[in-house]
Amino acid sequence: MILYSIVLYLLLVHGVECVRLKEYVQEKAEICSNSNSDKFVIKLPEPLNYASGNSSVRLYGNFTVTDVIQEPLELIILINRCTLDMSTCEEFNSLALTNLCRYINDEKGMAASFFRSIDPVLHCPIKPGIYKFKKSIVDLSFTLPMPMEGYRWKADLKLYSRIRPKKELLCVASQSMLRWTNKP
Repeated sequence: MILYSIVLYLLLVHGVECVRLKEYVQEKAEICSNSNSDKFVIKLPEPLNYASGNSSVRLYGNFTVTDVIQEPLELIILINRCTLDMSTCEEFNSLALTNLCRYINDEKGMAASFFRSIDPVLHCPIKPGIYKFKKSIVDLSFTLPMPMEGYRWKADLKLYSRIRPKKELLCVASQSMLRWTNKP
């Protein structure tokens, strides 16, 4: 108790200031539980190897591609907003992205550094093989200006080949939140 009082006194006397910062926190990331993961063309390790900090997610380890992946591709992101205690969730939004090879092959685009951090470097069409995440960081600081605090966010990221018949290539479920932290 005496040590606590001394530290508190020193902080008050010397005016150490803290800055409140908003931070993105990735709480969970896993292969979707209700999916046909045994049929996925992209095989990620289970559990997923990642770390979250400083509003980014760093991926580790290897993943395997078992068949050629080429356009037409579609990434569907289904977003649910949940209470902090996860007692209730509601559908919030969904996004659909197409022409994904344009982003993968764009050497100057906003995702270029991520795709270059994979060994061998990803290019479309993506060839079968074993790939390694090397310093693979997804910067999620773009979420900080969004009014997302006060909720937990669940998202399913589903990658599809739209070659008939439409086929699910990968599904990853994530849970995240924005929180305020004090930094000295």
